[in-house]
Amino acid sequence: MSAQIINGRALAAQVYAELDARVGALRACGVTPRVALILVGGNELSKRYVSIKENAATSHGMECIVYHLSDATTQERLIELIGALNRDRLVHGVLVQMPLPEHMDTAEVLDAIEPTKDIDGLHFCNTGKLLNSVPAVVACTPRAIMRILDDVGVRLERAHTVIVGRSMLVGKPIAICLLNRNATVSVCHSHTPNLGDITRTADVLVVAAGSPRLIKADMVKDDAVVIDVGQSTVDGKLCGDVDFPEVSKKASYITKVTGGVGPMTVAMLMTNLVDCAELAMHTTAKEI
Repeated sequence: MSAQIINGRALAAQVYAELDARVGALRACGVTPRVALILVGGNELSKRYVSIKENAATSHGMECIVYHLSDATTQERLIELIGALNRDRLVHGVLVQMPLPEHMDTAEVLDAIEPTKDIDGLHFCNTGKLLNSVPAVVACTPRAIMRILDDVGVRLERAHTVIVGRSMLVGKPIAICLLNRNATVSVCHSHTPNLGDITRTADVLVVAAGSPRLIKADMVKDDAVVIDVGQSTVDGKLCGDVDFPEVSKKASYITKVTGGVGPMTVAMLMTNLVDCAELAMHTTAKEI
């Protein structure tokens, strides 16, 4: 048996086709979704990610403004900029590219973003709403994973899902997303003993530990759906948290490191932007 590889690029293309129609409807009403991307410092990988997001927006009829600040920028100055963007009604989404310089408090910066413009879904108001099953902006990677699982056709209410990783970017929010869909969820992390004993029980295995090739074939249940979120560089090559060549022989569906969750994460970021633009338009209409 060999797993069916989940094509994140093809699924992202479907998402963009849906967004194109929604963006067209917004523009017909005089509203163009606009995102402000803030990059602090000269990290080359961060520059690349910002470029990918900028291209995704502009390629689908949206507008993007990039603010590139120096490493020496103070946190106070950054928060002032965020405040100005919060007040700008023509800006529907604000994103601060991670990581920030060491002299900045990441949580404080992210929480300075207006929750209705927080297209990354990381503001404490949005994470709190998610925890309480209240509609909110959902972090992009968890939202991407949920769309992938729906596309594969997983019956979540009957599935035991094991998550390896507990970050605020992926592990914790995807656990809540799955619980909100009536899945049975186990969360593992670096202090979990006998990890394989737990991962072998998973109908759906989501791995976001940042540990290269952590998950071996003997740690995976036959016919499991395996979602690999990890990205690490080993000997100059990109690899995931899952030993893909071996695990793909046991799983029913599996994502690769490239062309898997990544393209869908960017597509979900753009979806969040369009959601925020539609909400802003409806809110403005009610005020008039």
